Amino acid sequence: MKASIAILIALFALVSAEYKLRNQEDLMKARKECMEAKKVSPELIEKYKKFDFPDDEVTRCYIECIFEKFQLFDPKDGFKNENLITQLGHGKENKDEVKADVEKCADKNEQKTDSCAWAFRGFKCFISKNLPLVMESLKKN
Repeated sequence: MKASIAILIALFALVSAEYKLRNQEDLMKARKECMEAKKVSPELIEKYKKFDFPDDEVTRCYIECIFEKFQLFDPKDGFKNENLITQLGHGKENKDEVKADVEKCADKNEQKTDSCAWAFRGFKCFISKNLPLVMESLKKN
């Protein structure tokens, strides 16, 4: 009986630890929640729609919020590289290039900046190298 319970707990932990791919619908929901939580102005929202992300506190914290909701970043521990590789590499046979780019962009915050600046720095790096890949990874599954 105890062994069965232990096996069930282990299976539950394994299943709950698996990353769930996010799509456009998930992004729209996260955007709405983060815009409200971070009090993003209508002017900034218009910029974001054009992939124009100014380096200001509201934008940095908005990006951190999106990354957290997508389970790609944790304010204390930083980037979740395996989740990033899974999300950005979705549909690719060879994920080595994606992995290399993630490892370049997902720093360990050697600069000791706040978590919003940390997440934003990685985000800017990802989109500078892989904007089409970022956009492709969010298409409806």
